[in-house]
Amino acid sequence: MKKCLLLSCLLITLLGTLIPGQINASAPAKADPRKPEPVIIYKVALDGKTTKTVTNMPLMHRASMSPSSRFVYGERIGYGKADRTIPYLYDMQTKKLTQLSGDGKWSPKQDALYVLENGSIVKLSLPDGKKTVLVPTAAQYPVVDFSVSPDEQYMAFTRIDMLSSNTKVSGHLYLQHLPTLKMKKNDQYEWRSGTDEEMYYWVPNSKKLFYRTQTAYKELDLPTGLKYDHNMTTFPSYSNDMKYRYIRTMTEEYMLDLQTGEKVNLKDPVFTERHLDKIVWSPSGHQMAVEQHSRTSNSQDSYMYIQSCKQVTKCGYPFGSPDKGMPGYYNLSDNHRIIGWAKDGKSYYVADLASIHYSDFSPEKLGPSNNVVEIR
Repeated sequence: MKKCLLLSCLLITLLGTLIPGQINASAPAKADPRKPEPVIIYKVALDGKTTKTVTNMPLMHRASMSPSSRFVYGERIGYGKADRTIPYLYDMQTKKLTQLSGDGKWSPKQDALYVLENGSIVKLSLPDGKKTVLVPTAAQYPVVDFSVSPDEQYMAFTRIDMLSSNTKVSGHLYLQHLPTLKMKKNDQYEWRSGTDEEMYYWVPNSKKLFYRTQTAYKELDLPTGLKYDHNMTTFPSYSNDMKYRYIRTMTEEYMLDLQTGEKVNLKDPVFTERHLDKIVWSPSGHQMAVEQHSRTSNSQDSYMYIQSCKQVTKCGYPFGSPDKGMPGYYNLSDNHRIIGWAKDGKSYYVADLASIHYSDFSPEKLGPSNNVVEIR
């Protein structure tokens, strides 16, 4: 998610598994004054109908839904400077909440969670909880992030060579063939630390991987092994049927029809600040669930809307429309997020999460600008 929170950092990865009571012996954790309100999850059909579920997940700041819609992965950001982010797994059927050993990402196709654990990567199968080590721990060579391809044949991950004196090549990009667990180093580059931005993007056909370095966006073409540098400001976004690619520049916003070459204009000629901030494509076809940026607010936040799009130009507003004078919601304070699609592609899920506005954290957790949460 593109937030103004600098949450993911190399430090937490090197610290490894979070153990309550062993956060920081020299800096006692601040008492957390935040109310442990439960996460509310809405199931939104493309025709606009919504159903509401109140979970037993208190005080979560990030969430994502498993492919079957049974499980939710969540993260709670610590309140004080010494408090770390804690990952959780929630079972929508049993209503059981379990603390995890590390940050996780869902398998694209099955209820399995890939977990970054002590500088290694393990696969947690559900519901039985069986663990399989995919990338083992290596001394002074921790894994800092990873991404699984849509066809689940490959996993990209980056290790940091802690003994290297040259940070410009200390990040090592690997590809692992998941059926055989064989892996190969594909690049050396400067790791972009101190940010919670996504570091990888797989094209839906799994043939290309885009990844971020400290200074650029790069592309790895899997069939040829060739690498390219790109002058981009964000990752590309393709529909899962590869019909459309979303493109936004300083002057344009449009969907490029990859079959015809036609540009479908999306830029609002009147409300020029309005744009698509996050697109979550349906599992098949080119339906979209969208977090739309409307305008900035005077509280160091911004107004947002959720959109449901059966076609790229046929969108509705299930929670209120700007065209009807509805104010929308605050991006950081309200923190409403699209967390995934149902497997049949007919509905998607929106979570009402806890505030991630800087005013809801301890002042000592803020960075030099005094409005950015600085530490994970």
